[in-house]
Amino acid sequence: MEKFYIISDAEKDLQHETANEIKRYLESHGKYAKIVGSPSGIEEKRWADMAIVLGGDGYVIQAAKRFAGANVPILGVNFGTLGFLTEVEKPRIQQALNEILAGNYEVEKRMALTGRVQKPSVGEAIGLAVNEFIIGKQDLGHMITAKVFVNDELMDTYVADGILVSTPTGSTAYNLSAAGPVLAPTMEAMIITPICPHSLNKRSLVVSSDSKLRIEVGKTKENYQDEAAIRGDGQMLWTVSTGDVVLVEKAKETFDMVRLGDVSFFDKMRSKLNRD
Repeated sequence: MEKFYIISDAEKDLQHETANEIKRYLESHGKYAKIVGSPSGIEEKRWADMAIVLGGDGYVIQAAKRFAGANVPILGVNFGTLGFLTEVEKPRIQQALNEILAGNYEVEKRMALTGRVQKPSVGEAIGLAVNEFIIGKQDLGHMITAKVFVNDELMDTYVADGILVSTPTGSTAYNLSAAGPVLAPTMEAMIITPICPHSLNKRSLVVSSDSKLRIEVGKTKENYQDEAAIRGDGQMLWTVSTGDVVLVEKAKETFDMVRLGDVSFFDKMRSKLNRD
């Protein structure tokens, strides 16, 4: 590893203080480093051998999307609260850098999702999701009806606040809050979870990452057209209504995360989910 991007959330790393400390440390060991204020500000994403992200899970997600398919592994340093996607807590930064410079780390390849919207005579891509896509209601007082097909076979019809399709990485995010299962992040699978379903017997389903999902927006009331919003990793992407179709599948691109090995996913899960 010779070249590093240091992506620093200025709201949490005030005046890039920690980013500058990391930069000086790396340069003192003969490495090259560039400080960038946000993942969107990176133009030459393949310039670096590694990206060090200072922030919370949201910043790591932005970086994962930016570097998807570029084979640039991401080391997340937790400046946020929960920090499931970050590998290192702030007090352990120098120890982590020592391990990286000594080559004592692994790179995990993680799957992402890609989606498309089909309206009559129109098809549009809706981008990449690291954690999840959500097809959810727009109006507070109305649910939506959605038919979910897996490889063109009807899986189920849901009347709910929405349908969530999650990656294993995203299983500890909104999916967990919606009572979906937690998967190890390196698995290859998709989780389909109804959000606040009207029926108590509706549960999550885990399907193969090779599956192709089709979600058709139905009609909950005869005199009312269902309106839904599509969000990817919390970002509003598109609106759909009765008769529209959302297609979700595994993305061709993967994103790479740095693992240092001293704290396993299960260690992290126990410490973060069991705290008050």
